[in-house]
Parts: sequence; structure tokens; C-alpha cells
Amino acid sequence: MAQIKALHITTGPLANGYLVAPHGRLNWYFTNLGLISIVQYLTPSELDTYIRTYLDLYLSRTESNYTIQDVNFNDLSLQNITLVPSDSDNSYAATLLTLVSRYLKASSNWAWWELHKAQLKNIIYANIATVQKPNGLCRVFQLPRTSPVSNFGYLMNNIEDYRGLRDYAAILAQRGESADANYYNNIATTITQSIIIYLWDSARSGFRVSDQDARADTSTFYPGATCQIFPQAFNVPELSSYYTQAYQFLNTYAPQWTQEVYDPYPWTILGYVAAKRGDTARAVLQLQASDLKFATHPEYLTINELGFYQRTRSLLNGFADT
Repeated sequence: MAQIKALHITTGPLANGYLVAPHGRLNWYFTNLGLISIVQYLTPSELDTYIRTYLDLYLSRTESNYTIQDVNFNDLSLQNITLVPSDSDNSYAATLLTLVSRYLKASSNWAWWELHKAQLKNIIYANIATVQKPNGLCRVFQLPRTSPVSNFGYLMNNIEDYRGLRDYAAILAQRGESADANYYNNIATTITQSIIIYLWDSARSGFRVSDQDARADTSTFYPGATCQIFPQAFNVPELSSYYTQAYQFLNTYAPQWTQEVYDPYPWTILGYVAAKRGDTARAVLQLQASDLKFATHPEYLTINELGFYQRTRSLLNGFADT
């Protein structure tokens, strides 16, 4: 947790944001994933310092269409910046809403919610509801932005969309906004139904990377093997009957993932799922590999990796992941 706090920016136009890694950029999506992991451990004062001010900054940086751009720092002063396009619209919005949900649960700061709820509604509507395709899956970007993958319905993104929608709908229901809660819950339900129809490959007992793939990808670590654990990592109970087969897919086609040999980054989300599954041996092996990598290659000590590392250790130490 201290390493995540150390990435907190305290000066310049992006004060209260976070570096993705020491001397790195500001990536809002990775930051959301990292901060989700520490909310439950923060004092009321720390919630304000490390979470509420970050959420305020995020909302202040959204564009007129409710997307957001990442930030490159041109020097170590953190004063001179260059904006760069995000690599998705939907995942940024979804993970933001999950972070908001955790913050509100921990702080009960409903005055903050009332102040910002209209903008949050616009963010989730513009970046998730309006990018849902006829097949029920969400594309990566709002139209008219295009890219070679802009119309793909990715498993990873859609799982994050599901989690953000459920978390957001739970807030709405708690606040008595049942019509909107039902609307966003229905989108989440449709996403899971579409994942089963379009992304599960029964022949290979694994998930397809996207709705543009004919088969589950057995040849790549990322995204073919790593995407398999996202339904369990983000707690999609409608897909729980596929968890074990998908985890076995990972272990079959990337059997050395605990040694972190396939990718420069640790992929600590894999160990997190191992811990959730009670596969303590693999979870511990990956934590050991991560400790070594963090010590020798601090550039890979990114806020999202630190977040799932924290969540893995919490589970192994007997703490709830709430």
C-alpha cells in the first residue's frame, strides 16, 4: 500500500493524480485498478487525501463527450504535460465506477455523490450504454472514434463493464433510483448472456479474446491466456460455471505464469485469482516472482500491478476483498 501512496502526485496541474510507475505517465485506467485495492485499508482522512481528491481530479479532466485522455509528463517537474488518447473508453469508465462504489461504501460521503452523480451518470451512459453493439457486447470506443479494434467486443473490457455496471446500479438502488438501477443491471445481464453466446469456446474450454475470434487463443499469453481469469477476477457470478475450465486453460497454455516468464509485466491479477480459488501454492509462487521483479525492475512496478499484488496478499493473510 505504501508503494501505491508513493505514486501520488502532489504538485503541478495533475496534483492528486498518480504516476502509473516511478517516472511514468498518468494512466487513469491503471490508477483506478490500483486504488480499488487500498480503499478498505484507508482511514477517513486518507480516503479524502488519496481517493476523493483523485476522483475530483478525474471528473475535472473529462472531455465534453465524457471520455478522458491520459497524460504524459515531459519532464520530472510534472508541470509540462502532453495529453494522449486513452486506449479504451468503456474500461476507463467502468473501473472508475467500481472505485466510486468502494469509496462511497468506505466513506458514506453521500454529499460527494449528490454533487457529482449527474456527471457520473453521463460517463457510464456515454462510455458503456451507448457503445453496446447489437450482439450485446460493448465496443472499445465511442463513435466516431475508430481504430483497427474499435468495433471489437473484448472479453476483458466487457467483464470490467459488467462489474462497473453492477456496482453503479447498486449505488442507484441504495439511493432509491430504481428505474436507472434496473436499466444498468439489465445491460450487465445482457453482457453476460452475450459472453456465453459469443465468447465461450466449448471445443477448447476457454474464452475467446473477442467476438472477432473464431476460437479461444491457445498461442498467446496476452491476451489469449490472461483473459481467461477476468470473469473470476471481477466477480461475475453468472459465469461461475466457467471459472474452473478457464483457469485450467491458463494453466495448460501458460503453465509457467507463476514464474512471470511470458511478459515483462508481472500480471499479478493471475495470482489474485489463484488466491481467490484457494490455489495458495501458485499464488505464493507468483508473489515471490513479483518480489524479485519489483526489486530488480522497478519500472514494472505499476500501480495496477501493485493493486492486484496487494489484493493477493490480503486474501492470503485472511482478509476479505471488499
